[in-house]
Amino acid sequence: MRKETPVYAEHVFDLFAEIVRELITMQALKKTGQDITPSLAQGLEFIFRHGVCSVSDIAEGLSVSYSAASQLVDRLVSRGLVTRSENKRDRRLSEIRLTEDGQGLIERIRRNRVESMSRILHRMDSGSRNTLVEHVEKFIIAAIEDAKCALETCTHCGKDHISECVINELYQAATGMQIKET
Repeated sequence: MRKETPVYAEHVFDLFAEIVRELITMQALKKTGQDITPSLAQGLEFIFRHGVCSVSDIAEGLSVSYSAASQLVDRLVSRGLVTRSENKRDRRLSEIRLTEDGQGLIERIRRNRVESMSRILHRMDSGSRNTLVEHVEKFIIAAIEDAKCALETCTHCGKDHISECVINELYQAATGMQIKET
């Protein structure tokens, strides 16, 4: 297999994804000392970024069924990481909020992820780090074909919204508008 081929590129991207999953995400979860799965962490992260959410918000934001989001919330509630209360205006809706324990846990996970990423990036010289980010952004630009694709790819990062995000810039170039901070 020659390095110039799409087959090799796909292999390298698979390795990159596995490194992010194992060396950054899974290690960050293990360092908390709690039995937290990636799906629970993803749910906590969504609620952290978006504040008070409904189960429907979580389902839509994580691209899962309402039933799966409801089960995720049940597991988070049973661990004391979120609370579920009735919406005062519409009793059919529930409001999901992080507890103090949930807030602390997601902050530790986020800090652990950044520390892991920093350790890896510090093994690279600064030019290579900058080139890596630049080339990943160029890859993203090549992959996003239109505004719809940009919107579907967007992580809807809520309070972590970065207006200079490459996806936001692509969407704005196509539509004249930024992606809403959802």
